[in-house]
Amino acid sequence: MKRRLIHISSTIFICGLLLMGCTKDGRIIYIPDPEEEQPPTTPLVMVVYGPNGLGDRSYCDLIYNGVEAAARRLGLRTLQLSPETEELGMVYLETMFHQMETASDSVRRLFITPSPVYEEFIRENNKRLDRNPNADLLFMETTTPLEGKGSTFYIDYYGAMYMGGCMVHYSAKDLVSVLLANPYTQSVLEAAEGFQDGFNDTPQFNEKQPVLLHTRYLSDEIGGGFSLEDSTALRILNEELELVGSTSDITFVPICGGSMHPLMRAIRSKIWMSYLYIGIDGDMNVDSRYCSFSIIKRVDEITADCISKWLNGTLPKHQNFGLADGATAVLMDNVPFYMKAANLNLDSLKQVAIRKEGERYEK
Repeated sequence: MKRRLIHISSTIFICGLLLMGCTKDGRIIYIPDPEEEQPPTTPLVMVVYGPNGLGDRSYCDLIYNGVEAAARRLGLRTLQLSPETEELGMVYLETMFHQMETASDSVRRLFITPSPVYEEFIRENNKRLDRNPNADLLFMETTTPLEGKGSTFYIDYYGAMYMGGCMVHYSAKDLVSVLLANPYTQSVLEAAEGFQDGFNDTPQFNEKQPVLLHTRYLSDEIGGGFSLEDSTALRILNEELELVGSTSDITFVPICGGSMHPLMRAIRSKIWMSYLYIGIDGDMNVDSRYCSFSIIKRVDEITADCISKWLNGTLPKHQNFGLADGATAVLMDNVPFYMKAANLNLDSLKQVAIRKEGERYEK
């Protein structure tokens, strides 16, 4: 995945110098050049991800693809930034907000961020954009609308994860290990809750050999746990194995963004062990030897649709999506024989999960 990393403040400073000159007495004035390229007026969509967000082959990369797809279709400019640290991300945010609130041109600008690490800044600063009628923002994955300018949306993962928790009984044997990024990210916690509820509501497929469910966090920091070193992933696998014994089978459920990929590499490295995983966010079913099924978020499609609505002035203040409208889903290439043997009706299960998701949201 190509990363677009730009130190914006330096870029703006250099561009500013190119537009100015000095008189003989030292006063700085603007020097018009009839042959110079005029500033573009094409609408601009800007995205700042969480630290090292791009390249996760998961949630952030789906958003990237959705933004670029919308830009190609609608003829927009894009600027997508993946800072290496949270501090640099905050610099990007402040620079963009300053640019948007002080812009004197008529260029329409939409700022997007999907990262919870920036939530406090967004909620404290979004009113600054009231000064520019052509500036707007979209903050993703929150159930709480913004006070003042800006739109939000939330993709409820509970229903699809509920389905996954029910279905895992028919593929797992000894241990189902749910790996969560951190205990603060709302979407992570609700996904885990849905999976656990589905697991607990489903009778054990083999009562003589019950499947255990174990949950652990990868980080205790806000926004943490979405990236993982390969050595740490291997250590986690070994620690989970110690819970049930070296000859046991483990199915991993990595609700942790990009951290799933070092975990997947660690799983493949132990070819003599019986490790499986559930694909999360994207369709991982091509890895058929290790992936039982995938639970997906169509955040790329939702992001592209939000950009279209922003452009034509119909973007709602807040939107909720879920299993019922196809924003989430459970994908498998073929229904495995063990599910057929258990007479598991996936359509009926989906309707139960939709009802559970609706009831939970109403509460």
